[in-house]
Amino acid sequence: MFWLIISIILGAIAAVSLIYNAVKDTKIDALEYEVAYLTHVLFEKQIPHRELTDEEIRQIKDAWNKRIK
Repeated sequence: MFWLIISIILGAIAAVSLIYNAVKDTKIDALEYEVAYLTHVLFEKQIPHRELTDEEIRQIKDAWNKRIK
C-alpha cells in the first residue's frame, strides 16, 4: 500500500512539472518573438506600417539568430 501511494504522488509531481515546463517554454517563445520584433524595429530603418504575421516574425528571429552566431 505504501508503494502505491508513493508512486501516485511521484506521478502527480511529474505531471505538474511537465505542465509547468510547457507553460514556461511557451512564455520563452513569446518573449523571443517580441525581442526579434523589437530589434527589427530598432535596427532596421524601416518601421512596419502593419502588424507582422507570425511567419514574418519567425523569419526575422531566424535572421537575427544567424547574425548573432
